Amino acid sequence: MAKPAHPGLLVPVVLLASAASAQTSDTAHADRARQVRIQAADFQRSQPLPAHVNNGDEARYPSRFASYSKGLPHDAFGEPDPVQYDRLLQAVLTGNPADFEAIVLGGTRKLVNPLAGYALTLEGADPRALTMAPAPAFEGAEAAGEMEELYWMSLVRDVPFNTYGGDATVAAAIARLNALPQYRGMGAGGTVNADKVFRADVNGAQQGCFVSQFLLKPIPYSSGPLAITSDTNPAPGVEPTGGQLLEQRNLTRFAGDDRVTAYNEWLDIQNGRPPADPTDTLEDYDPVRRYIRNGRDLAEYVHLDYPFQSSLSAALLMARQGDFLPDGTYDPDPKSSPRAFNQGNPYLNYRNQDAFITFGNSDAQSLTTLVTNTALRSQWFQKWAVHRRLRPEEYGGRVHNTKTGVRTYPVPAMLLNSPVLTRVRDNNLAINTRRGLSTADSYLLAQAFPEGSPIHPAYASGHSTYIGAGVTILKAFYRDFEVTNPVTSNTDGTALVPCNAPVTFYGELHKLTSNIGVGRLFGGVHYRSDHDQASRLGELYALRALQDWARLYREDTFPGFKVDTFQGSVTVTATQPQLPNHVATLASFTLMDAQRDVPVPGFNPLFHGAVIDLSNLAAQGITQLNVRMNTWPESVGSVRIDRTGVNQAVDSTPPYSLEADADGDYAPISLPVGTHRISAVPFSEGGSLGVGGVPLTISITVQQ
Repeated sequence: MAKPAHPGLLVPVVLLASAASAQTSDTAHADRARQVRIQAADFQRSQPLPAHVNNGDEARYPSRFASYSKGLPHDAFGEPDPVQYDRLLQAVLTGNPADFEAIVLGGTRKLVNPLAGYALTLEGADPRALTMAPAPAFEGAEAAGEMEELYWMSLVRDVPFNTYGGDATVAAAIARLNALPQYRGMGAGGTVNADKVFRADVNGAQQGCFVSQFLLKPIPYSSGPLAITSDTNPAPGVEPTGGQLLEQRNLTRFAGDDRVTAYNEWLDIQNGRPPADPTDTLEDYDPVRRYIRNGRDLAEYVHLDYPFQSSLSAALLMARQGDFLPDGTYDPDPKSSPRAFNQGNPYLNYRNQDAFITFGNSDAQSLTTLVTNTALRSQWFQKWAVHRRLRPEEYGGRVHNTKTGVRTYPVPAMLLNSPVLTRVRDNNLAINTRRGLSTADSYLLAQAFPEGSPIHPAYASGHSTYIGAGVTILKAFYRDFEVTNPVTSNTDGTALVPCNAPVTFYGELHKLTSNIGVGRLFGGVHYRSDHDQASRLGELYALRALQDWARLYREDTFPGFKVDTFQGSVTVTATQPQLPNHVATLASFTLMDAQRDVPVPGFNPLFHGAVIDLSNLAAQGITQLNVRMNTWPESVGSVRIDRTGVNQAVDSTPPYSLEADADGDYAPISLPVGTHRISAVPFSEGGSLGVGGVPLTISITVQQ
């Protein structure tokens, strides 16, 4: 008689059999996966869709001189062939590949992927479900100021960032930027100085050394040991190393290697013809690989980079510096980085489980690289189908033809009469003489790249979009903590030296966003507003992607992704918060007659540097004043206002003003004699909560 199975084995055998069956025929899990996809799609579709509006330049100027046309055929003045431009318009209206193929190009360079804006995504918002403010108009003060900034940046590409304080050209640039009527680069302080010039107006970007730690410190492409012999409670300055380290010494171009400075060269480039030397080889580059130390180095970094490159580098560095356990011991296992866990990470409270594929480094690295592609689809729709803003090099051609009398375009006088153009003319003469090109006066915007800008419209920046999306994901997975041993480049870029300023990872992520966007400005291929809008569009796209991602987890204690945005903070769950479908923008200020509730003549808009003469206004019967904040769109969640000598205020009801108005009935405010700084930021929710938008700061003078 056979012996019965051991009774203690019956239950495990049954469990194993049940488990095996469950793993091979778990239709419930597949059904749940399907339902989650449907719910995510239904939620995203239920969100309000925006209206896409451009600045009207295309309709305002029938010859299309104020619109993007690079790559099409042009006449001798650089204005596009109207037949081919109309074919481009037809193609972007239909999204039909055959319509794009029907366009006759002016050269051999091809239009860059206009169909990307018609593609779909499986994570986050539909590419057309987000939008931005109209680009600054061609003849407006903001566009003129942006072009002036780019001209100055082209003149100081080879000046090391750490010598800005002693450089005469930088000093001249600062003086002019401070005099511009509308300039978004001065930050909340209201003035530009050598420590803040050419930086983005976002928290962290204006603190510490110019270049982000993520573009300087070695990038660990694997785990590795500590840089000491003991692994327990290492001193604060000790960093993990990596089994494979990427030293961030980069190829860069020679000093003075500027292109597209002679008119015939410029016209060829506009027609989409390749540069005279179309293929870069090593002799075109400085033989010494250097750390980023100046604008030219930064421009070259963002010349040939991959979209996920800078975000992934940041993810790897944050993970390695977070590889410490709560008791202070070092943990080289790369699956997770407990020291860096975001406060919403459920594995902070699990005793027997560690993060890896979910909520670990793999999760963060995968999603931060994924959104660099999907966010670009949204931006490509904006570029081709909505705005079609001309590139700075195209605007420079209009400045050149106006200055030389060949054609007259509505370039603002503040730019045409700026002292920067004399410097540009002299610099271009030196370049063209050295290169054996025409020595006729040239007011073109010198380009850092031989081919000039890419063959797609300027507004807004693809680079700024994908870095804005990437760093937002990193902030969802990792918390903020102080960077160990911050560094900066020495003057010639051959070594790293200490950056004697405490910096944090979130601040350096924001600075990385600034660097990537501003690098394109140093290249001469984008305007400041291209960066300001695009980085925030990328942020919005990433937040919408996180809403879908939040549905995927089994960790039932997950409270949502806690994200510090560029302005503000949100907790993202599958359905919350109600995220905006647009990048809110503080468009301008207006001085209001608070007695009559109408704009004061001559002060709509109220520009930076304006002088308000109280006696003069009194003679006109205007004795009660207020300042209105004009937003795009007209209604936002709220506007936060900071001004000199007054407590921070928030207005959550349009129209927005320095003192909360009642349905447009403006209360008079005190504007004493002196200088007043006013800085305002729009938010998506009331009480300056939710996602912040593009800020604006001005300084005005009140006199009696």
